[in-house]
Amino acid sequence: MLSTLLGRLRAEYGRPEHTVSAKILQLLLTTVLLQVDRLPHPDGGDAHAGGEVYARFRAELERSYAVTRRAADYAHRLGYTVKTLTRACLAVTGQPVKHVIDGRVALEAQRLLAHTDEPVATIARRLGFPEPSNFGKFFARHTGVTPGAFRLAHQGRR
Repeated sequence: MLSTLLGRLRAEYGRPEHTVSAKILQLLLTTVLLQVDRLPHPDGGDAHAGGEVYARFRAELERSYAVTRRAADYAHRLGYTVKTLTRACLAVTGQPVKHVIDGRVALEAQRLLAHTDEPVATIARRLGFPEPSNFGKFFARHTGVTPGAFRLAHQGRR
């Protein structure tokens, strides 16, 4: 259900600029959020199960996502095991810690590509990728499009 809704949301957002309906986007997003709220929490836990561990992890992630994408680095910095971070992330997001980290990096990459004119290689370096080709592979794996194609699709929307 969520996959279908997200696909429809993506399709609506990808329409030509003057044909995108803000109302349809709003309603689809509302439906996605309502469906997410219905999801059972892993192992019958609750949304607060990750609590302080997840909150500390998210704060460190915001500080360090451009420096490291390794779950072990975050665990070491916070004094937890990778397993503890994974449990907290699963309890709150339903995703393992590595997916949360990569999702944050991909989100920042999308923001920079859509809202700046920085070259892709510069963005790659800003996000901790020594080689632009590695960034391109990472971005395509997480978004389904190349950085250049993503930028081209979002240039007119600034």
